[in-house]
Amino acid sequence: KVSDKSTAHYFTQMSSEVIDRQESSPPMTGDHYHLKSGDVDPELNKTIEEIVLSTKYFIVYVDNEQAVQWRTTDHHKMPEYCGEVLNTVAALEAKSQFISDSKTLRVVRRRIGEGLARCLDGYPKENSLATLREVELELKIRNKEISWKWYFLSAMRLTAALVISFVALWLLRDQARACVGSAAFEVILGAICGALGALLSVMSRSNRLVMDANAGKSLHQLEGLSRIGAGMIGALLIALSIKAGIILGGTHFSGNPLALLLAFSIVAGTSERLVPSLITTFEKAAILKTQR
Repeated sequence: KVSDKSTAHYFTQMSSEVIDRQESSPPMTGDHYHLKSGDVDPELNKTIEEIVLSTKYFIVYVDNEQAVQWRTTDHHKMPEYCGEVLNTVAALEAKSQFISDSKTLRVVRRRIGEGLARCLDGYPKENSLATLREVELELKIRNKEISWKWYFLSAMRLTAALVISFVALWLLRDQARACVGSAAFEVILGAICGALGALLSVMSRSNRLVMDANAGKSLHQLEGLSRIGAGMIGALLIALSIKAGIILGGTHFSGNPLALLLAFSIVAGTSERLVPSLITTFEKAAILKTQR
């Protein structure tokens, strides 16, 4: 039999435990729980474009600037590996800046947000990182595709314009020779052929090119144009050397001399060692003449 005093003490203790649990228990919902697409997050002051995941403990969404945003309540417990996931999320956001199409960028950023949401929702570490690794692989493919597009299109357009110029000069060769002279005309054709050699070089070593679309479109276009320009300058040097007799001087050739000059010009545009070796030969000859 329990005394009245013991019973009163028991119920007082139970009431105290219930009150303590109620005070320590998290709220059912946070102030973010009612947010939807188009609303402004009052805490981050960001306009929500698309909600990735919203629970009573956290929210992850993509804002109208296609950035991944997130916040948690005070009662949310962050996983131990959350720092690693957040670093990966930040890195992927930076790597995806090259995507100019807003719809495509939103899809990519949403997938990044999904990886973060899995982390905040307590999924195993591997589940969160697996999603982010898939995004990283897709970004590498897209990065390479866009980089090549910018680089090769600029090089091909310049080369196409030069080929059209070559054909026009050849069709009007009599007038061109009369205007600039036969030697200059052939040297100009040789320089244009250097662009073909440069384009051949660029396309043959495409797998060894290291490019990053995040560097910007203009830089890739400049790189493609400069490679074609370097091939033309190298071919111009070779054509002048042939005309001056420095290369193939005194060599008897039964074929067409112009065809030989154009062939050497294409090789000069393609080769990365022919022109530098020729310049080294010129330097040595000039030094010897100076010493004498």
